[in-house]
Amino acid sequence: MSGKSLDEAVRTGIRLLALRAHGRLELQAKLKKKGYEAAVADAAVARLEELGLVDDRSYAAGFVESLSRRRPEGKLKARARLLQKGLSEELADEMLAGYDSAAICRAAAEKKMRTLTGPPEAKLKKLETFLRNRGFDWQTIRETMDNGQWIIDN
Repeated sequence: MSGKSLDEAVRTGIRLLALRAHGRLELQAKLKKKGYEAAVADAAVARLEELGLVDDRSYAAGFVESLSRRRPEGKLKARARLLQKGLSEELADEMLAGYDSAAICRAAAEKKMRTLTGPPEAKLKKLETFLRNRGFDWQTIRETMDNGQWIIDN
């Protein structure tokens, strides 16, 4: 192993994890980008896993929880983002098993409606576009928009 040592890679990994949680593959990629050989980066991440500092399951759970709070999006888009982070399909599906797209869509719609201006028809069109761009499926959007007086009240 030439270049940077395993101990340095572990310390760099700890510094990265101090900023925010990372998944296994994401942390490996960051270490490689910082100049560590693939074998050193892999060994460092394995060591961090042994220490309990890297855990894809808890990372995914936190990511999904944060997503539903800060930037609500549809289940399919949330799944794609988990896969993009290097998490397995099985883990992504497991984390999204209890994901309530309808409630999340309604919360996102209620929040967005407070910021929209213009005639009701224009507001509804903007809302529909917003929800579609957030990755909610058509049926959930339709149910959200058809369900309730809250749209008219805003």
